[in-house]
Amino acid sequence: MKKLVLTGLVLMMSMIVASGQAPAGGQARGGRPNIFAPTATATGPVADFVNSIVTAFNKRDTAYFEKIIPPDAVWLDEDGHHLLATVWMNRLLTANPPRKLSITNLRVGSLDNGAWAGFNYVLEANSQVKGTNSMVFKKVGNDWQIVLIHGAVDTAIVNH
Repeated sequence: MKKLVLTGLVLMMSMIVASGQAPAGGQARGGRPNIFAPTATATGPVADFVNSIVTAFNKRDTAYFEKIIPPDAVWLDEDGHHLLATVWMNRLLTANPPRKLSITNLRVGSLDNGAWAGFNYVLEANSQVKGTNSMVFKKVGNDWQIVLIHGAVDTAIVNH
């Protein structure tokens, strides 16, 4: 009976330790550093710009994208392709049926004349594509332009 109680206690303690959260100080289980970023709380002009990109995408506003994507902007995909961002964006905007974009976990940062954003996305039409996206921006006058897009599809969760 004592062995059964002892085994039960060891099993319960193992489960408690295994389900524990990383303690303060950035250390995860086993003393390894916690590598995950804190909860996203994006605000300010860069976050507003990204939200305007999502709105324009869902309205299929090609004129907006012609303004914010210069001809030398590059789109990198998860397979290592380097594409012209204008060509890829035009393909997405003119696709039938129309695509609907939604984003979560928006994170942004800015420098003097540059900024970046990263987020999770869902692109919907007949099927649903999920992934992560990051963008690098440059300031041109008072406006932002996209200079680099990295759009990665999570191929493990693509629904067909």
